[in-house]
Amino acid sequence: MSDRPDQRIINLRNAIDTVDSRIIELLQERSSLAREIGRVKKEIGMEILDPSREGKILKKLASGAKGPMDADALVRIYEVIMQESKRLQED
Repeated sequence: MSDRPDQRIINLRNAIDTVDSRIIELLQERSSLAREIGRVKKEIGMEILDPSREGKILKKLASGAKGPMDADALVRIYEVIMQESKRLQED
């Protein structure tokens, strides 16, 4: 067996690296939007926490999982994303 990875694995890892770069870019964009929402909420005197909005997002995730990652995994990931969004809104 060779110590060198199969070219298919190299290609797939490169594809994952590309997707990871896109995910990071989108998370940063989402974070900027969350920070702006926090600024507007403070300006108009609105609470940072919006449980109904969170519930809608999680419900949409639970019903929209159409791939190898199940709804529970997507919900866990988004709970962390939303937690960070709230933190950014509070800054």
